[in-house]
Amino acid sequence: MAQETYTDISREDLHQAQKIMLYIMKKIHEVCVKHNIKYWLDYGTLLGAIRHDGFIPWDDDLDICMMREDFEKFNKVAQAELGDEFFWQTPETDPGFIYEMGKVRLNETIWLEKDCIATGMLHFGLFIDVFPMDPFPANALKRKFMTFLCDKIYRRIILYKIFLKTSPSFFKRTIMQIVTKSIPLCVLKSVLRKTVTNLQKYKNKSCLVSKICLDTKRDLCDKSMFDELVLHKFEDVEFYVPARYDERLKMLFNNYMQLPPEDKRYGHHGILKYDFGKYKDL
Repeated sequence: MAQETYTDISREDLHQAQKIMLYIMKKIHEVCVKHNIKYWLDYGTLLGAIRHDGFIPWDDDLDICMMREDFEKFNKVAQAELGDEFFWQTPETDPGFIYEMGKVRLNETIWLEKDCIATGMLHFGLFIDVFPMDPFPANALKRKFMTFLCDKIYRRIILYKIFLKTSPSFFKRTIMQIVTKSIPLCVLKSVLRKTVTNLQKYKNKSCLVSKICLDTKRDLCDKSMFDELVLHKFEDVEFYVPARYDERLKMLFNNYMQLPPEDKRYGHHGILKYDFGKYKDL
């Protein structure tokens, strides 16, 4: 396969993209407050909130998390509450969307990432990632199996099938090509859905949570880390973060207050094409 050609985004355009993401996030916050849905900023977005009081200057996305029960509440009201300006993208609303999560996309914009090129996905607008956190077994062997299943099996298949990754090993590359070509997206989506359903039986038996498919082992933590949420400055507004954000960020990034070298300060999603449409002057 030919190498994807990434678009060189100017600092001005990246800043505009962040302004538009902030616009989307304000709407999500409004819906969540109205319906008593708990969410928190997470990953690089949480890091930006704590270290920069907003976006990491070179970041190209915005991530939030919810416990599965809050995600399901949001899923029920999202499209009606968000209105025609936005699109709530899930495996149910977009046949080409593979992940067990959701994205709130802004219609009439384009933000085409490298992971969209082979999916058959219908919507490519600027977005906010909404990740549900699911319970994981406390039993070490069961937990190891589930995290292996999510990280090494599901995630690897998705990486090869969606991101079109290749392996330096001819044997591994050949095996993965055979496996991914033999598993239709609809089957993989069904298996992922069953995995989510099966994980719910641990809700009252375990204190551990994580998200499936993407870095499951890295994200695994005690759900009490998210019991208390507090408002924190993010650009010109406030959004919810875990009160124990220091523990969360050390878990994810170690020495999180230290800036990376200048040559590492860039977005990591590989934007192939973008268009802000009528929001270019937002």
